[in-house]
Amino acid sequence: MSDVLSPRVLLIGSPQDAAREMEKIGVSGDGVRAMAGKAQTVVVKVSDATCPIAHVLKQQMLALGGDAAVARDVITHGVETTDVLLLGTPVQLGLLAEKLSYQPFGLPALGEEITGLLSAINPKRREILRARNHEIDLGARVHIMGILNVTPDSFSDGGLYLRPSAAIDHALQLIEDGADIIDVGGQSSRPGSRPILEEEELKRIVPLVERLHDEWKGPISIDTYRAHVAEEALKAGAAIVNDITSFTVEPRIAEITSRYDAACVLMHMRGSPETMQRDPSYDDLMGEIAQFLRAAIGRAADAGIRDDQIVVDPGIGFGKTTSHNLSILRHLTELEVLGKPIMIGPSRKGFIGRVLDLPLEERLEGTLAASAYAIAQGARILRVHEVRPVARAARMVEACIQAPA
Repeated sequence: MSDVLSPRVLLIGSPQDAAREMEKIGVSGDGVRAMAGKAQTVVVKVSDATCPIAHVLKQQMLALGGDAAVARDVITHGVETTDVLLLGTPVQLGLLAEKLSYQPFGLPALGEEITGLLSAINPKRREILRARNHEIDLGARVHIMGILNVTPDSFSDGGLYLRPSAAIDHALQLIEDGADIIDVGGQSSRPGSRPILEEEELKRIVPLVERLHDEWKGPISIDTYRAHVAEEALKAGAAIVNDITSFTVEPRIAEITSRYDAACVLMHMRGSPETMQRDPSYDDLMGEIAQFLRAAIGRAADAGIRDDQIVVDPGIGFGKTTSHNLSILRHLTELEVLGKPIMIGPSRKGFIGRVLDLPLEERLEGTLAASAYAIAQGARILRVHEVRPVARAARMVEACIQAPA
């Protein structure tokens, strides 16, 4: 035994990690159960609290052994409102939620919200995505969505797969390379693009979905915001509606998605593809994205779409600067509070080119790096062009994440 005590910092990402470390040193079962939840600190942000509410939250967290950060002028009521950072373990925050149920100022509702957040970030939560007759186990492993654009003007592969035979061949190659889902798009959403006629989008998409559904029994996603296009694609065999507008441009698409028992991907976008890159700015990037997606989830639920049929996408490249896109990847775990699987689509996008100073055709390594980092931050679906290398990278990243403590 060494005469020198050697401390080190442990990586504790969940109560399960803490329990394993405690069991290694011989802590009793009762001790593990009592202490495992205390090894993980969670920070919850509450926006625009009045001074009385901030005082209550501060006092309650201190009484529970946690803390709360508030604006320095709260004590003198020198501000009308303040954001509050609640600092505590999941156990302490759960106790706070219980205590808030007996408080005034609308705090019982806040307690219910905190309870929901804690449930959403529970690492034991399974993520089964149900899309018509498909059950996609996103909790078991990250899934790859292969991009199939049948457009003449998409930023990356426009014009390559306009012929139906070329499109089918490419789809089957994506599947062979490891794609779990094929996302078919008939209208470009690159920055500056303008809408095409609905008739043209239908002509590009529906026959292709029909043929692909005949050739392959896996889930097909349809990339559209138009209700009629979505309905015709669902009739042809699609199982997922990937709407970059989150049911805002044509709200009827939500009811159609529900009627066909399809899943949906709800994406954040500032503006439209034609205008989205005109000096986008945010006061609170992740907060505004989360707020937008929470409202989109509400619209989906109101239309009858079930909780296990919804995926969220923060919209890399859609109304964001390079700095915004990098920040989304860095803070992706913050979207886990929505309680929905997260999809990310960094493939070949401009922010990679700007970071690495590389043209479109040389962005594979950047795509792999962004995809790997997104997995580590909680992404469950990767929407990409180069399926085989991304699928291999995903398996490797998952092996590292799942390695025993």
